Amino acid sequence: SHTPASVDNKGTGAGTRYVDQDLNRCFPATSIYSDKATALLNVEERRAREVDLLLGPKDSRSPVADFIFDLHNTTSNTGILLCFHPDDSFALRLAAFLHSKDPSIVMCLWPSGDRGLLPTVGRGGMTVEIGPLAHSTVNAKSLLQTMELIERALDFIDEHNTAISKGTAPPPLPDRSTLPLFKGIASLDYPRCGEEPTGFIHPNLQGISELQPGSIIKAGDPVFLMIDGSTQNFEGKGGPGLENVDWTKDLYPMFVNEAAYYEQGCACALAQKCSW
Repeated sequence: SHTPASVDNKGTGAGTRYVDQDLNRCFPATSIYSDKATALLNVEERRAREVDLLLGPKDSRSPVADFIFDLHNTTSNTGILLCFHPDDSFALRLAAFLHSKDPSIVMCLWPSGDRGLLPTVGRGGMTVEIGPLAHSTVNAKSLLQTMELIERALDFIDEHNTAISKGTAPPPLPDRSTLPLFKGIASLDYPRCGEEPTGFIHPNLQGISELQPGSIIKAGDPVFLMIDGSTQNFEGKGGPGLENVDWTKDLYPMFVNEAAYYEQGCACALAQKCSW
């Protein structure tokens, strides 16, 4: 069976992403099960504990939810982006199936370890990012895309469970080498003077079809349009925060100009293709 749930009730009611803290960072075990008194919890910390009771408990061998789809809109041009834990082999199988139905779908692995993300409360799960879509708005095309995606996913899960109950093989996994699978490598902050940004995403980068063929960034490409009208280009190898980049592979911008990331000092994330 499946059950829809509205998780960010307070933020939605206020027409904001959140009230006190980004809810999608409130689900690490150290936070959910801390000894912090309930009376001292902020709105999102309290809600995270409620959701853990509803869908978890996290890290349990028998959580209430076997699989959680966390549906997100994003202001960046991700199209349909599926994000999940590198240890979640069922999420990969499901994502591969969805990609076979819609080749524009791309995938990104979360970093390893305990993540503070809602889907980690269940046995497995994924974040479904769909954009570009401004906060507190409805785009009929995006809505229909989301509905179709979830319907296909539920059909796949039903077929998988039926096969297991009958003792037959589950649906085969497509060739992994063909999957558009990425992992985040680094991020770029806005140029700043103190705390204030002095530049913004360059028009050449704004709206790029993220993680799609050819949507790469190279040294010398314009990244920021400065307040004085000049352009700041991508430094490439040797640039700050780029120590983990494999410079033998293409580098893909993602979550470009994501509204929720302004406060986190992230103008865009950088990703590279990876294998499972």
